Amino acid sequence: MIDIAARGDLMKNHRINYFKKLFLFCICIGVLPVIALGYFSYAKSSELLLDKAKRNNTEMVEQTRLRFEQKLKLIDNTQTQFISSAAVNSAMDKKLDKDNYVLYEELIQSLYRLQTYEFGLSEVYLANLGQDWILDGSGKKAAEQHKLSTVIQEYAGVQKASFWTMYKSPLVQTGSPIEWNMMLVKKIPIHSITPLGLLIASLPTAELNKMLPQRSEPGDFYVLDDQYRVIASGDRNQIGVNLSGTPFVVRIDQDQLDGDQFQMEIDNEPYGITYSKSNYNGWMYVTKVHIEDITKESRAIGWVTAAMCLGLLALIMLLSFQGSRKLYRPIRKLYDIVLRSPEMASLSPQSDELYWIEKKLHVLLGDQERMSGQLREFFMHKLLQGAVGMNEMRERIRSRELASLQWMRVVCVRIDTLEGSKYTEMDRDLLLFAINNMVGELIPEPTRLPPVVIHEFQVTVAGGDTEQPEVTKERTYELAKRIQEAVRQYLKLPISIGISRAFTDPLNAPRALVEAKEALAYGMRLGDESILFIEDMYHQFMADPITFPQQIVSEMLDHIKLMDEGKSVQLLDEFMRVITGRQISQQEFQLYLLRLLTELMRLYQELGGHMHDIVKNDNSLVNELMMLKSTPQMVNWLHSSVIKPMISFIEKRSDVLYAKISDQVLDIIHHEYDKPLTLELCGARLNYHPEYVGRVFRKETGFAFGDYVSRYRLHIAKSLLTGTTMTITEISEKLMYNKPQNFIRYFRKMEGMTPGQYRESFHGKKPESFVPTGL
Repeated sequence: MIDIAARGDLMKNHRINYFKKLFLFCICIGVLPVIALGYFSYAKSSELLLDKAKRNNTEMVEQTRLRFEQKLKLIDNTQTQFISSAAVNSAMDKKLDKDNYVLYEELIQSLYRLQTYEFGLSEVYLANLGQDWILDGSGKKAAEQHKLSTVIQEYAGVQKASFWTMYKSPLVQTGSPIEWNMMLVKKIPIHSITPLGLLIASLPTAELNKMLPQRSEPGDFYVLDDQYRVIASGDRNQIGVNLSGTPFVVRIDQDQLDGDQFQMEIDNEPYGITYSKSNYNGWMYVTKVHIEDITKESRAIGWVTAAMCLGLLALIMLLSFQGSRKLYRPIRKLYDIVLRSPEMASLSPQSDELYWIEKKLHVLLGDQERMSGQLREFFMHKLLQGAVGMNEMRERIRSRELASLQWMRVVCVRIDTLEGSKYTEMDRDLLLFAINNMVGELIPEPTRLPPVVIHEFQVTVAGGDTEQPEVTKERTYELAKRIQEAVRQYLKLPISIGISRAFTDPLNAPRALVEAKEALAYGMRLGDESILFIEDMYHQFMADPITFPQQIVSEMLDHIKLMDEGKSVQLLDEFMRVITGRQISQQEFQLYLLRLLTELMRLYQELGGHMHDIVKNDNSLVNELMMLKSTPQMVNWLHSSVIKPMISFIEKRSDVLYAKISDQVLDIIHHEYDKPLTLELCGARLNYHPEYVGRVFRKETGFAFGDYVSRYRLHIAKSLLTGTTMTITEISEKLMYNKPQNFIRYFRKMEGMTPGQYRESFHGKKPESFVPTGL
């Protein structure tokens, strides 16, 4: 009874909890759309007003630019016609004195006509640089007496045939309408860099200000020359100010566009900037408007929208309460059934009724979906491992669980390297599953079986409805190329793809998987991002067997003994070039690598090294070598993991080895002085290179090998001369001299007397002791 009562209280609490949630949910589904609608209305109105303002500003800037350019080009064309006239060209080589009065009058009248009201020009100057005179509305003056003489010389040096420039008149009062002028300078003859004269038309900036748009909207309008100086502005005090350092001009200069719109913070205030650059003279037309001035109308719309939303929210709350009561009734009946189930004792009081009902349904559906996907992947693993029978395959194709394909190829994808990417080895499995998903999207489902990940490969059985070999190969190559490009684009990784031969029976998939992996194995000789067909690999690499490059390996081993790391790596590169450049099968290629590794390990063990010094982990050297995917990786691995540790080991033991080698060579000399002795003989006995033995012996004893042998034989000769009755010929033959004369000559050189004289001088004396390392 207590348990039933407790369960009833629990159900009641759940009902109260769920009713509150249902009520809140009903409110939310009504409130959120209202809030979203209100926000959308306000945001949309603000956006429309802002877009409208942007369009207006763009049109205004563009129209102003066109008005300016129309007037400027009209002035430009008029001046061009004038300087092209015969009168102007004739005047360039004349003084314009009384003899040229008619020409003078004609030029004066032409200058008057250029200063029409339509143009707004304040003055037009005709300067002759060669004849040293300037002509304007007041007549002719000598160049040095004219107020513009310095400016004219400056304009003459500009490397342009025609240009506009800004000029501030020093002769007028500040604030005068003609204080600032835009000067159109054209060189005579036309298009000449080195002119005979200049035509200068002065256009006051006040005339340009008249062409600015007259509007009631807020904002500032600027016209800037190519030096970013203000030519025209609504604020005349801005005329002549250089704006090159202002934030919006810096931004425009960085964009390097002919025209654009953008927003930016200026003095912590948001502004909208619209600009257009003139291709005619490089002038810039800019409008700057505060964002709040644009959107102030939308705030009024926001208040109206907020009032309407509040009314709707009150109505929604009332309807939600009534609707929740009705909606709760069927949920209560369902939960009563759940409450009577055996699992009810494990239900948490914090979870409501619908939560458990929904959870049970989701668990059932999720389990079904996962099991279906896992079964498909499990089936593909079985198929690729050869564990699927004919009847099972036919049944799956008949039930349309698998696509029915006329031909198939196994496409095997492998990540070449993670070096240089943002990924680590810990991400490799995740990347393979990402590639698996991409392959599933790139290949249409009717033309493939489910893609799977097997160890370090992504494997897909792809096919089609044709049996023509050339068509299947071309389609598979295009498919592989799309996969490669997609992985490069989205994952920024290089991948290689191995492709098997085409087959028609799905049960041949295990053999095809082996072929695809074997094709990838050939990729280590062809570099990263390869697409490899197994039939091409057999045709390219199968040829007559070649011999193992033992000479290169022997030289490499010798240089390792000599601790010459640079030469050893150079010979390793040469070895790899030889075996990768020849037409051999992949199996032969791997056998050559294993033989090289065996030669290196044999040398390391002969030198007294232990395998565990090189193999630091549980992986074997063979496995690590075979897991490498490219020739450079193999060279780097053999260098860093084998050759470099071997040389370090030899260097650490060099002192002990030197002493041991030196002692062994001394022992050979002391016991076999009466036999032919050479470095080659000693090196062969000690299993070291003769040059290495000679260098070690010299370092330990201070004598070259041949010199030491000769000195020791000399010591033996002294002993034989003083302690035996052997003749000099017998002694020379015993000490391996070809002729007694050679022995006598060497003895005299070292002792200052002949062997016979030495015997007579030291007859009966005890022979000298001999110290092997010092003589």
